[in-house]
Amino acid sequence: MLWIFVIFLITQLPPSEAVKCYPGEYEINGECCPMCSAGTRVVKHCRESSSTTCMPCVDDTYTEHPNGLTECMRCKLCDAGARLIIKEKCSYTKNTMCGCDLGYFCRHIAGLDCEMCRPSTICLPGSMMKEPGTEFHDNVCEVCPDGTFSATNMSRTCQSWTKCEEEGMTELKAGTATSNAVCVQRSLSVTAIALIIVLAVLSVFAGTAFFLWRRKKRETAQAIGDELREEVVKNLIWTRKKGSDTNLPVQETTKNPSTSALHST
Repeated sequence: MLWIFVIFLITQLPPSEAVKCYPGEYEINGECCPMCSAGTRVVKHCRESSSTTCMPCVDDTYTEHPNGLTECMRCKLCDAGARLIIKEKCSYTKNTMCGCDLGYFCRHIAGLDCEMCRPSTICLPGSMMKEPGTEFHDNVCEVCPDGTFSATNMSRTCQSWTKCEEEGMTELKAGTATSNAVCVQRSLSVTAIALIIVLAVLSVFAGTAFFLWRRKKRETAQAIGDELREEVVKNLIWTRKKGSDTNLPVQETTKNPSTSALHST
C-alpha cells in the first residue's frame, strides 16, 4: 500500500517546465543541441564537450528541414495502380511529388502533391470540349447547338451542317448531332434533258458531215494525184519515144541497075 501511495503522490506533482531551446536547436534529455541541416540526420547527440554529430541521408530518404531526427524520412512512392506518376523525384532534401497519368486529373490534393487521380471526362460525339481539363480540374463538355455536329471524341468545336440548297444540291439525309447532312446532285429537268439530246444529235450530225467532207476531200485529192501521175507517165513515154526516133540510122539508097547501064552507054 505504501508503494501505491508513493506512486500516487509522484503523479500528482506539478510537471517540470519544458526546456526552452533557441531556434535551430532541439531538446534531448533536458539539453538543447544544434539541429542537423536539411538532407542530414543526427548520429550522436551533443554533449557538454561536443556538438551534434550529423550524417547525410541515404538513397530514398530525406529530411526537408533542419532537424534533430535520428532517422531520415522515407521517400513517398507514387502508386501506379491509382494512376499516380512521379512528377518530381525524391531528393535528400525533398520528398517525392506525385501527379496523374495522361487522361486523369488529381481529385485529392495535399499541398502541391496529388494523392488520388480520377479519369478525365471524355467529350463524346455530339458534344464539344468547352474547357480543356488541367492537372487538377476535369474537362468541361457542352452539347452541340442545333444545326451543328461533332463526329469524333474530344472535338474542340461543333461544325455547321452543310446547307444543300446553297450548294445547288438536294438534301438526301438531314444532319444530326453526330453527323453532317447528306447532299446529292439535283435531278435534271425535262427541258434540260431535251436540250442535251438536241445537242447530242447536232454533235453527231456535225461529226458525220465533217467525216464525209474529209473523205470527199481525200478522194478528190487522190483523183487529182492519179491524173497527174498518168500525165507524167505519158510525158515520159513520149519523151523516150521521140529520143528513139532521132537516133535511128539512115539507110543508103540502092541504085537501079538499068539506070546505071544507061549512064554507062
